[in-house]
Amino acid sequence: EQTNKQHFTQTVQSVIDNIKGLNFDKVVISKFKEEAITNEEIPFLFKKLYEDYPTAFCYLTYIPKNGIWIGATPETLLSYNKHDKFKTVALAGTQNGEGIELKEAVWRQKEIEEQALVSRYIINCFKDIRLRDFSEKGPRTIKAGSLLHLITEFEVDNTETKINNLPQTMLELLHPTSAVCGIPSVDSRLFIQKEEKYDREFYTGFLGPVNLDNSTDLFVNLRCGKLYKGKIRLFAGAGITEDSDPDKEWEETEMKCQTILSKLEAIRKQ
Repeated sequence: EQTNKQHFTQTVQSVIDNIKGLNFDKVVISKFKEEAITNEEIPFLFKKLYEDYPTAFCYLTYIPKNGIWIGATPETLLSYNKHDKFKTVALAGTQNGEGIELKEAVWRQKEIEEQALVSRYIINCFKDIRLRDFSEKGPRTIKAGSLLHLITEFEVDNTETKINNLPQTMLELLHPTSAVCGIPSVDSRLFIQKEEKYDREFYTGFLGPVNLDNSTDLFVNLRCGKLYKGKIRLFAGAGITEDSDPDKEWEETEMKCQTILSKLEAIRKQ
């Protein structure tokens, strides 16, 4: 059964209690909800996502033994181009951006701290491979559909650092990032597996073109859904910190589900 609000908010409160008990710094709790969809609506939904989210990685793909997935993810996990430039981002903090100019966005301490935790996670991954020469830009506000996020961008010129197999090494260190799992990673993952009560499948995984024109771009699988048996199963999560409010975190996941739901509703009105 799809996640109900009571279970979700109770799980969030459990995370907050554990953080206060110094067991975690952050844990990402997710949920899923389902909506009916017809086969005829699927291509129109993808077209609508592609048209309305030009800065997202939009996809419609079949995964053997798992079915059809659709999504419009705003988050780059890593990119590596033919000029040996490596990039990754810290993307965290969410608010409704309807009617708000980017320069006018105001962020609460909770979102600022959540974004800082993700940035520190990336920097610690760099430290693990003794990489010190990187550029850091941000945090700044970006818009993804109707939502606003905080983002910090990191770039490494590997023609100078000369780290062997940098993309694969960083992929193994970064995934799952603290933006989809938590800090510390192992303890957060065990908590999620025990408390969420459902299988995320490919949600919070990664996908994207590999070695296309000698460049690789991988994206975190967010704002996504699985299509099966006349339904679309939508996934959404929220980063929980000590300053989180369970009801507001539920509202955040509802907003994230609207990334796809609103487009499905739009094509039905045409």
